[in-house]
Amino acid sequence: MRQSQRIAAIAAVAVATLFSAGCGVFRGHESPSAYVDDSAVTARVKTALIKTPGVKASEIDVHTYHGVVTLDGVVDNEPMLRRAEKIARDTPGVSSVQSTLQVASTAPLVERR
Repeated sequence: MRQSQRIAAIAAVAVATLFSAGCGVFRGHESPSAYVDDSAVTARVKTALIKTPGVKASEIDVHTYHGVVTLDGVVDNEPMLRRAEKIARDTPGVSSVQSTLQVASTAPLVERR
């Protein structure tokens, strides 16, 4: 009985995962394989950023669409910005990089409530 509950729970998670991935595919009009490839590229870039000393990966958003990686966020300095862009460019599966990263000292101030 316990094993059947475990199998049912695993199946429910698998179905939910496939359904949520399918929703993303239809919104972006991507094929399922392109969606999975883009997700893998995003994960590889983010992992490389995390592993790089001196790069605050938590401050950088990474998105991939058809192999084009977009980096967004605010970093501490210009060398960190350039390092993050190079890491993304050097990651397997990346066809190009679009960066909207900004250096903290030059980023516009945002009023927080």
